[in-house]
Amino acid sequence: MSVAVKMRPINIRFRPRTPIKIIHSVKKQFSEYIIDSSDEYEDWFETDLHKEIAASMNPGDYLRNYREAQGITQKDLAEKFASVSIIFPIWKRVSGQ
Repeated sequence: MSVAVKMRPINIRFRPRTPIKIIHSVKKQFSEYIIDSSDEYEDWFETDLHKEIAASMNPGDYLRNYREAQGITQKDLAEKFASVSIIFPIWKRVSGQ
């Protein structure tokens, strides 16, 4: 399965006196990144794929995904919440994670 994700567009504006050669050069060099304003965007949260993934996840999955995406270990997370780091491995074993 593959997913295409469009990033939020970045608006680049040139000053009125910008030489046309520079504008054409930028358009040529970055043509593969230029998005036609007529392209339609789909809200990720409204896609069937997001709904399917969200339905299969529990709060522990969300926490683990967030923690891993941020590069935070279980111990780091426990320290941020001023908790005892031993609670997380026990909870993980009990919940079957």
